[in-house]
Amino acid sequence: MRGKLIFLIGFMGAGKTRTGKRLAKALDFPFLDSDLEIMKNTQKSIEELFAEEGEAHFRSLEKEWLLGLGPNPTIVSVGGGLPCFHNNMEEMNKRGITIYLKLSVEALAERLQQSKTVRPLIEPYKQDELVLKSFIRAKLEERDVFYNQSHLIVNGLSLSQNRLNELIDEIRERL
Repeated sequence: MRGKLIFLIGFMGAGKTRTGKRLAKALDFPFLDSDLEIMKNTQKSIEELFAEEGEAHFRSLEKEWLLGLGPNPTIVSVGGGLPCFHNNMEEMNKRGITIYLKLSVEALAERLQQSKTVRPLIEPYKQDELVLKSFIRAKLEERDVFYNQSHLIVNGLSLSQNRLNELIDEIRERL
């Protein structure tokens, strides 16, 4: 099999990590999560990186990490903002298959409010559902121009085993 990377993109809470692990198991590929890898490399949480160094520094760490990925087939879950900076979406499209896990504002808000994960960009909005939905809607408007450049766009809400199997077949056809 040719060395291609499979990138899962989408807004925070879209299920990229969960879906990535399922795909990796089904395809027998390794799985990487950009946020976890950056935390491992820096020995800091994403929250600490944002607080201490700022978002611009974090985005440069994402770019550096992305460029350092090897060519072997791997399922890669990337942070929600990674595709939107430093021509990262173009880079991912060149190096592999990009899959956008798309969810509605309502579904994302519900997932993010229930999540125990600290996400620096939404923490100020998490307690007020209307404010959170407004933030998500605005961010999606900014990011969809990048997300929609994906090779495949998948409804992330109803990713049943049957749909996952179809997605696996689509990935195999493209490898």
